[in-house]
Amino acid sequence: MSIPGKIEYMNHKSSVIYIGCSCNLQKRIANYSGNKLRNVHLNNFSNEYDLSVRFFLNENHALMEKKLLKNFKKKYGELPKANSIGG
Repeated sequence: MSIPGKIEYMNHKSSVIYIGCSCNLQKRIANYSGNKLRNVHLNNFSNEYDLSVRFFLNENHALMEKKLLKNFKKKYGELPKANSIGG
């Protein structure tokens, strides 16, 4: 997920605020809308910004999420602001 602008990370700015995976994208996105959102950081971002969802299909989504988080942390110096674990 990303926001329209960029926010400050340790090493660079980025619009990415969250990296995640799901085997049911429709259900996952539905969980991010409405009152079901349990991720406090995502909830705060969604109250302040119009969020964008970018996705791509992959056979091993869990492994891909792990790689994306690891690469993000390596480049930006920390995990995306709304991610609490991973990488």
